[in-house]
Amino acid sequence: MIIGSEKLTYQALCDAYEVKTVEKNGQTWAYRESGEGPAIVLLHGISSGSASWINQLEALEKSYRVIAWDAPGYGQSSVFATDKPNAADYADALHQLCEMLDVKNPLIIGHSLGCMAAAAYYSKYEQSSRGLILVDPAQGYANFDEAKKEEVYQKRPQLLARLGYKEMAKQRGLKLFSQHTAENIWLVEYVMSQLTQHGFTHASYLLAYDSIEHYLNTSMKNVFFIYGEQDGITLPADIKRLASTYQFIHVYGIDHAGHISYLDQPSVFNNLLKDIEMLIN
Repeated sequence: MIIGSEKLTYQALCDAYEVKTVEKNGQTWAYRESGEGPAIVLLHGISSGSASWINQLEALEKSYRVIAWDAPGYGQSSVFATDKPNAADYADALHQLCEMLDVKNPLIIGHSLGCMAAAAYYSKYEQSSRGLILVDPAQGYANFDEAKKEEVYQKRPQLLARLGYKEMAKQRGLKLFSQHTAENIWLVEYVMSQLTQHGFTHASYLLAYDSIEHYLNTSMKNVFFIYGEQDGITLPADIKRLASTYQFIHVYGIDHAGHISYLDQPSVFNNLLKDIEMLIN
């Protein structure tokens, strides 16, 4: 869907790239989609949703088929049957979606917690994928003590239950960005309005009890990192350390960008994706 030359508001873009659903065996997968061409699959973070990728859905559709999912338990997507999902469970759900949508040889891009699912998917399906991009990656707390894991598991669901999405968006939104524009704050509130207690709780369990390191190894090819230079949530030093541990050399910082770097600096981010595609090809 090409929408003329006038810049649309985020609300208009969310309406233009509306949610679609597919179903199988009583389960529903929700996603947004644009364009045709090589597939790019986008995985959102823990307090987010498919709508957070609207800049990519709009900007990349002339050259790519862009698919942004709502993870299990987010938006209209069905929740997991298990209360203790790990990244492999999310990867299996993503694989089923890709099969139903006939997605071939995708470039998998995860943001924050979505990086754990993206890494798990790539660890299993690297041979049928173009590459993996980890954006402002969360690394998980599996290697921490039980008290810390339980704290991480309970924190966000309790916050959502106590505050509701509007107040949580106000409190969290300022921490997510370097650029505190009205549009960015609106979009954070919008995507948080799609959160469900079950989905948020399952994602919190993933963050608390799994680790991205379970799904990375030094033999992986075409793995790239992008981070916001002003990210105060997943710190640039920690991201660089993770990349170095597995000898991944393609690590890119975006200046004037916080934790949601692809929203803070969408043009820089999108151009970087195109540069990475050239490296892959």
